[in-house]
Amino acid sequence: AAFLPAVLYYFTCWVGIHFFAVRDGLRGLDAGELPPWPDTLRASAFFAVPFGVLLTFLVLAYTPQYAAFWATLSTLPLALLTIEFRLDRTALRKVARAVREGGPQVAMIASICACAQIIIAVLSHTGLGVKISTFIIDMSGGALFPALVLTMITCIVLGMEVPTTAAYIMAVVVAAPALIQLGVHPLAAHLFVFYFAILSAVTPPVCGAVFIAAGMAGADWMETARYSLRLSYAAFLLPFIFVYDYAILLVIEGGALAIAGAILRTVLAMVMLSAGFIGQFRGPLSRAGRLAFIAAGILWIVPHWAWDLLAAIGSAFALLDRTRLYRRRRIQ
Repeated sequence: AAFLPAVLYYFTCWVGIHFFAVRDGLRGLDAGELPPWPDTLRASAFFAVPFGVLLTFLVLAYTPQYAAFWATLSTLPLALLTIEFRLDRTALRKVARAVREGGPQVAMIASICACAQIIIAVLSHTGLGVKISTFIIDMSGGALFPALVLTMITCIVLGMEVPTTAAYIMAVVVAAPALIQLGVHPLAAHLFVFYFAILSAVTPPVCGAVFIAAGMAGADWMETARYSLRLSYAAFLLPFIFVYDYAILLVIEGGALAIAGAILRTVLAMVMLSAGFIGQFRGPLSRAGRLAFIAAGILWIVPHWAWDLLAAIGSAFALLDRTRLYRRRRIQ
């Protein structure tokens, strides 16, 4: 169910990076600077094998803990192999160092999850979780969109500087019941909470992933945060899309046609919004053109034929404005 939203998210990031690169004149690496394909494929095996083991055990209906155990164990023989797939003392020393460094990290994550369980127990026994859910419903007046916005804010706050699992567990206790009570499909409600519970990694003031990326790139973290928000806006929109259109989650009885329509609308929305926010679509956009692209992208989000018609008209206007601007600059 989460496959299509994940693919669409990374597709949107790719589109945004492309628009940024075209706007700023960035180019890829030369062919001589790229690593050889055989080395790349061999290195990929170190990531693909544990992931494949994890998925295999989950598909065979084993518990997540059992699947994670064997997936972790499968990394040991891989770690003993160098890029040439030969066992040597250097590989053994690397494994020993990884075990020493991994212990404190596991202990830290375990302690955070234990604290999260304490918070969940307090929420359950005091009834605070139910009160927060009731507060969301009351403040939204029973309307779905305001409830989604309030849930989004709640999940982002609860997820600040908390590992993914702990963030989801805390947020789902207080937020998901309100959405389900308003008629949202349980799977969509849980995924909505999950998405926003982990978005504090790219949203100020915490934005832990931004600090790490800025340190690796030697860039200013505020500038990095600004770019990360403009590239990851799809993560803020996709949860709203699959709450209103279950076809994205493959849980609707409309068949392949409904799924294809949902994918097409989402792709158009993401491309139009990326172009509008970045100000680039086969060339620079005017201010009116950017607003037209953003408006058309928002209209494509709503799964209704009337909104689709308005979105098509808005897209045509945006493209015409881009063509007019291109011709004017070409004449000049």
